[in-house]
Amino acid sequence: MRRIIICAAMLLMPHVALAADTPVPAAELKALVAGKTINSSGAKLRYGADGRYSYNGGSPGKYTVSAGKICVKFDAGNSRCDRIVKSGKKYFLINSGGKRFPFN
Repeated sequence: MRRIIICAAMLLMPHVALAADTPVPAAELKALVAGKTINSSGAKLRYGADGRYSYNGGSPGKYTVSAGKICVKFDAGNSRCDRIVKSGKKYFLINSGGKRFPFN
């Protein structure tokens, strides 16, 4: 019985960690990214102070920030929105597919 409880607890642990995620307020998120390059799993996300965006030096577009979200409208015509959450003192990007990446 003890093994079952331990296994159940281990299966639930990832969900408990995600429950601590909080959306980043718009003002904090804007201060975090505006005019900066953010590293995320080897990718370089450039958020210009003028609202311009690039991914690894390409994929240009314009970005907007709202509470817990950064949306990019690419010059090529497509767009995407990513959620930005904070867990403790660390930031994470969660893409539309639900994949989670460090965001610092």
